[in-house]
Formats: sequence, C-alpha cells, structure tokens
Amino acid sequence: MGAHVFIWLIVVLVLLWVGKHGWEEYRIRRRSTLEDAIKYLYDCEEHHRYGVPEALAGKLGLSTRATLRLLHRMAQRNLIRFCGNRVCLTPAGKALGLQLLRAHRLWERYLSDYTDVPLREIHRLADKREHTLTQEDLQTLEATLGHPRRDPHGDPIPRESGEWMAEVGVPLTDWPVGQPARVVHVEDEPEDLFAQALAEGLIPGADVVILESKPEGLHLKVDGNDVWIASILAAQVHVIAAPARVEETPPMSLADLTRGERARVIGISREIRGLLRRRLLDLGFTRGAIVQEVLESAFGRGDPRAYRVRGTLIALRREQAEHIYAEPLTDEGGDVTP
Repeated sequence: MGAHVFIWLIVVLVLLWVGKHGWEEYRIRRRSTLEDAIKYLYDCEEHHRYGVPEALAGKLGLSTRATLRLLHRMAQRNLIRFCGNRVCLTPAGKALGLQLLRAHRLWERYLSDYTDVPLREIHRLADKREHTLTQEDLQTLEATLGHPRRDPHGDPIPRESGEWMAEVGVPLTDWPVGQPARVVHVEDEPEDLFAQALAEGLIPGADVVILESKPEGLHLKVDGNDVWIASILAAQVHVIAAPARVEETPPMSLADLTRGERARVIGISREIRGLLRRRLLDLGFTRGAIVQEVLESAFGRGDPRAYRVRGTLIALRREQAEHIYAEPLTDEGGDVTP
C-alpha cells in the first residue's frame, strides 16, 4: 500500500511540474504575450526608460528562463535587438508597438464614448481587444471617433504616422496650494489606485483646489466636494491651470446642437437637483461624455429631440437639454483640450 502511495505521489509531482512548465511554454508561444512584451518595451522607450529582461519578466509574470526564450523568438522575427544588457526595439518592433498602443487607446476612447462600460473596466477590456485590431480597423475606428487626441484617462493617442501630442500637466503633488486646477490625466495603473481616483471624482475634466498639503496626503476640493487623498494617489493625477470660470450661463448647451453635431458634456446646471439630476447622470450625461443630436420630433417644433450618448438614443425635452452644458468639438472632429 505504501509503495502505491509513493508512486502516485511521484506521478502527481511530475504532472504538476509538466503542467507548470507546459503552461509557461504555451504562454510564450501566444501572440498576445509577444505583443504585450512589445508594448511594454515601446512604453519604456517612449518614457526614456531601460527595457531589461528582469523587468519584462515581472511585467508578464514569466520566469526569467521563459522570458529569455520569448526574447529569442522576438529577435528571430527582427522585432528586437540586444543593446548590452538592455532590450531595444527594431524599426519593425517600434511599428508594432505603435499599432498596439493606438489600438489600446482608441478602443478605450470607443468604450468610454459609445458604451456604458464603467471607466474602471475599460483598460482591462482594451488590453484584450488591442490584439485583434488591424491597421485598417484602426483607421476606420479613428475616423468613426472623430480622430480623438486623448484617451479617457488623458493619455495622448499617437497618429498612424507616429506623431505624438505633447504631454501636459504636472503631478498634483507639485501643484501649489489654493490655485485652481483641472485634471487632465490619471494613471490607469496600478488598478487599485485608479479605482480610488475614480471614487474620489478625480477624472479628466474635474476641477480641483488643494486646500491643505501634508507629507502624508492632500486635502482637496474636487468639483465642490471635500476629499482627502494619500500622496501616492495624488502623484498619479496630473493637472493644468483651470480655465477662467464661465459666467452663470455657459456658452452652449445640448439644446444648441443641430442635427449631426457633436459635443462633449462639461456639466449639468445646479438648478437640476435630486432624482432628475440622478436620472440624467444614470442615462450617461456625465462630464466628458460625447453627445450627438440625431433626431428631432416632427411635433411640437422639434421637441423632444433624440441624442446619442454612450451608444444609446435618449430623448430629451428642450427644457432638459438646456440644462446640460457642453463644449463643441473641433472642425476636424478631435477633442477640445480641457
């Protein structure tokens, strides 16, 4: 009986060893793993950091041995070359890295503008979808979205030519106390910090004032609400000087749109309170949402009108649309810089 138990134990250990190494071998042969490695190395080069095998292994969750085999495959395909102890992308590797980054950020923009997927989920979904989009898909998607300049987190979306917008903003930790600011970028990794930022209302377009700064954190006013955040979270948030406040009546509301025209929501009038305000927010008329008028009623002088927001058609009466403030998109269809 003891011998049988010993044999079964050996068999189980062998199967576990084969399973572990077999799964790792499967992972390094997947196209998505190779492309994740390319995107990581591309990000390193764009931010003037060194791409080294050890850091890549940690990013992909692979052993050092498996990572070296993956790098060997990438070198055979002329996607990388070794620069001393660093890994450098070849022109072909940079082209693939650019395509993957564009796919990721354009898909995030699509999910944010045309679906009701929560902002905290779109990064994970775009990580999967980026591997399936071809150059032709990206050209079509970019045109459909109106050639946006930034993703929902505020990161620039590079053009197909490789042209980049300049980075904007400084970390909230470096912003002076008492000076009004506007959020232009929030790092979407690590996920737990990004989720905290969302919970506190720190999204691109939010207005912020630092009331008090301490080594352990900041006391903020975020769109009128008191918030305390840790310094590690504040460093994830980038801001610029807030534009001059609009007067009592902003220059544009959804009621000013003509058929086919698009605009970005910047807020809801303070006159709209309680359940009606909650309903408009639940319908998708949140700050940053892209709205397009698509249909006017044949009755009542075109009232109500149908608006497309986050992939859904919503009917609003003019008196409701007048209280949803918006900013126009540029003639080229790109975003208006916050």
